[in-house]
Amino acid sequence: MNKKLFLKLLLIGTAFTGIVNCATMGVGGFDTAGLLYSDIARSEEYSTKIGAKEGKSCQSAILTLFAFGDASIPGAAKEGKISQVSTVAFEEVKILLGSIYRKNCTIVTGN
Repeated sequence: MNKKLFLKLLLIGTAFTGIVNCATMGVGGFDTAGLLYSDIARSEEYSTKIGAKEGKSCQSAILTLFAFGDASIPGAAKEGKISQVSTVAFEEVKILLGSIYRKNCTIVTGN
């Protein structure tokens, strides 16, 4: 392989890696991401006791052109009729690094 081709491939690979890392940043931090499809869940905070009720709020984006929804902790607490939050967790679904479809959800438990 000649030197010019090697340098071009190295540059393209480096640029692609940087783009992928930016595109795969999850809710509140970095997540493991599949190039074509991801369906992950992660907890951020928790107390020693999981609450009896659960609430979930989500936001979605389509083609990175349209985004809608409320994935806030207060929104999830309202959905679950929770006044005291015990745990907070996140779910994320992405298709093609989120450029086709992305859905982020916040799940809370409490009383």
